[in-house]
Amino acid sequence: MIFRSKPETMNRQAADWLARLHADDRSSQDEAAFHAWLKADPSHARAFENASTIWDAVGGLRDDPRPVPSRQPEGVSRRAVMAGGAGLVLTCGLGLGWQQARAGVYETGVGEQRRFVLDDHTRIMLDTSTRVRFTASPSRRLLTLTSGRVDVEIARDLRPFVIEAGDRSAVTQSGRLDLRRDGDVVLITAVQGKAQVQSADARVELAAGHRIAMQPGRQDKFDRPEIEDLVAWQSGRLAFRDETVVQAVTEMNRYSTRELVVADSHAAALRLSGVYRVGDPEAFARSLSVLLPVEIAVEPDVIRIATAR
Repeated sequence: MIFRSKPETMNRQAADWLARLHADDRSSQDEAAFHAWLKADPSHARAFENASTIWDAVGGLRDDPRPVPSRQPEGVSRRAVMAGGAGLVLTCGLGLGWQQARAGVYETGVGEQRRFVLDDHTRIMLDTSTRVRFTASPSRRLLTLTSGRVDVEIARDLRPFVIEAGDRSAVTQSGRLDLRRDGDVVLITAVQGKAQVQSADARVELAAGHRIAMQPGRQDKFDRPEIEDLVAWQSGRLAFRDETVVQAVTEMNRYSTRELVVADSHAAALRLSGVYRVGDPEAFARSLSVLLPVEIAVEPDVIRIATAR
């Protein structure tokens, strides 16, 4: 795990490690790095204890981001983790395996994520509420993103791979791209390799690690996001770094029909950092009530977050 040096805090690092140790792709290298982090400073162990206490208070993170009853990991002790004497093993609902795809339309519902292998051996992963269409001809391969988000690991081929999203397109021969489309707002990130991003009157090269945000009538914006945070959604997690509660709630609501509602402007403007499982809005809201001066009201279809009285 890579941490940014500033404005990082021990508490944020501890929260990151807790989420990483519960991740589906946790490795022996992660465990070794975690124990090295613990030994580096006595305050790290205390921060990890505090983060674990909050984890326990909200019932941990759900194993499956889809709306099904949660299953909690058994036999997991924070002290065992810190001592290296026990493993954290979660079975993730995303682990459906790669499904062979045929040319056509592929889509997901709310809270669903799916993986496909296209005819050209390109691998795609669809996020919640996503719809794409794939076609191939002797001269090119074409993936059209109608809505939502998709990770595309492009197989090398003599034919160019074109991804269309509204009036913009990204063209590459191989590599890995993350694309998101919310209405007329399109974000494209070159996770690996590079791509040519084209519109009717312009063309720019997007280098590895860079992102472009595009919206009609506005100037394109470029930045370099934290890639580990950017792709966290693929393991059913969202990473928030000093973001407002209303921004976090908007993202969490994409994964559930049970809506989170921020009741007042003060609560909406509070800021948070951390890594959270998607698909369990109540656990997310309860964690906010532990970390921030807010209170929650749980109703069958809505969870309200308000400034604590």
